[in-house]
Amino acid sequence: MDWQNYLELSDDSIEDLRSVGYLYVKQGCFDIALDFFNALLIFNPNNFYDLSMMGALYLQKGKYLQALEHLDYALKIEPTNSLTQLNKVKALFSLGYITEAVTLSRLLAQSKDKKVSSQAIALINAYI
Repeated sequence: MDWQNYLELSDDSIEDLRSVGYLYVKQGCFDIALDFFNALLIFNPNNFYDLSMMGALYLQKGKYLQALEHLDYALKIEPTNSLTQLNKVKALFSLGYITEAVTLSRLLAQSKDKKVSSQAIALINAYI
């Protein structure tokens, strides 16, 4: 069912919900933010940003399997997004999937984005 049309929500209204959810993230209110992003995924279950944000929120809350599920789904949509890949590495390490985490970390360590590469290297050093 197309809930957005059924509820007569404009694209601007959906974007407003996303902005409010992000503001809750910035305030550290992760449970409330999760509610917003869960609702947004009902409207569009294939939205990369919302999936990635859900993964990051679950990672922050220590719910690593749920984080990995959302991050993997997001990476099916945008497989080269390095920040989402970095969050996946964090979830993998936290779950003890060291081999997969190290493999992905080594790829990210080669990133031109210094923030990503330095965090990937730090994760490798922390877990090996």
